[in-house]
Amino acid sequence: MDPMPIFVMMGTAGCGKSSVALEMESRLGCLFIEGDELHPASNVQKMANGYPLTDEDRLPWLRTIRDVLLEEAKKRYTHQATSDASRIGAIVTCSSLRKIYRDILSDIPSHLATVTFCYLKGSPELLATRIAARQNHFMKPGMLQSQLQALEEPDSTKERVIVADIGFPIKEIVDSIMSQAKERHLLP
Repeated sequence: MDPMPIFVMMGTAGCGKSSVALEMESRLGCLFIEGDELHPASNVQKMANGYPLTDEDRLPWLRTIRDVLLEEAKKRYTHQATSDASRIGAIVTCSSLRKIYRDILSDIPSHLATVTFCYLKGSPELLATRIAARQNHFMKPGMLQSQLQALEEPDSTKERVIVADIGFPIKEIVDSIMSQAKERHLLP
């Protein structure tokens, strides 16, 4: 069996991770995991109060996401997947701002899964505008600057990454990601 394709929608707040992931999920019919839903309550509360997370906060959360992905890949590999969606692959949202975070998420045996990061890249101005327009989200607009400072853009010579410009409509962004994934034989 081929390794399960896993696509991590990454980038700062406001880049459209969830929107892009949901569009990909609808096209591929794969498993969707909203990384923010796996944050412990203490992380959500900290961000809701306007405080950026530290590595001490993030690392256990990243390991939880990785462990969920690993479990799904193992089920698929052993033909115990409980849904058609997890047999096709998985899409997860996670900011994955630093390389060390991406290393944790991609620490899945290669015979089980291929982890590809889809970097949703946009200007600080566009990101700030999008964040300001959101309602009922725990991520406060003032925290964008800390994310931009923490961001280590992925290096395509060292990481499996697809870069997508978020200055386009969601459907076009997904078209671009899927086209690049097919060119790299990450999708049929």
